[in-house]
Amino acid sequence: KKVYLVTGSNIEKTKKQVIRKLSDEEIELIKNSWVFTARPEQLPPEGDWRIWMIQSGRGWGKTRTGAEWVNAMAQQNPGIRIALVARTAADARDVMVEGQSGIMSCAYLDRPEYEPSKRRVRWPNGSIATTYSADKPDQLRGPQHHVAAWSRWDTWDQLQFGLRLGKMPQCVVTTTPRPLARLRKIISNPGTHLTRGATMDNKENLSQDFIEAIYDRYQ
Repeated sequence: KKVYLVTGSNIEKTKKQVIRKLSDEEIELIKNSWVFTARPEQLPPEGDWRIWMIQSGRGWGKTRTGAEWVNAMAQQNPGIRIALVARTAADARDVMVEGQSGIMSCAYLDRPEYEPSKRRVRWPNGSIATTYSADKPDQLRGPQHHVAAWSRWDTWDQLQFGLRLGKMPQCVVTTTPRPLARLRKIISNPGTHLTRGATMDNKENLSQDFIEAIYDRYQ
């Protein structure tokens, strides 16, 4: 748990330091943990950022990166409030929460409970994530949050108004590259850290059929 939020630039050094202190049994337990399997660019950036913009091709690992970050924040900051915003309610449930790379699949320790009727994910330490749909922006009027994970743009302003709890509320945005004026404006903000990537950055975890289809269509 103590290495969940290690940042990308110091990950290799931290791995070596941690491994030297572990027994063979402990190494076996953590060898598949995110901090040891993630690529450096998938780990939280250093510095004081308000928005972490992850802009990359399909298959890069955006959903997994966002889910792992949310789990880490929830577990290391008891009682925080998190907003999970997707294009639709179904996207929030099927991708961000219950998806193969979603929050529930990435929760190895202190597994949260998902309450679909309340649109809520609740961790044992009192942290709560609530799902929101971009096609219902009024849902975001009023609620306050420490943390937000964002996957669509329609209700961006309402989300920002509610991101006001704690000393440094933060938001992670995952998106494919798009020529949108609003997107460029957010990227140019001094409080935004931009991570760019390509589908092939994650080729070791992609099926050969998928890779061939991508090359056939987009090369």
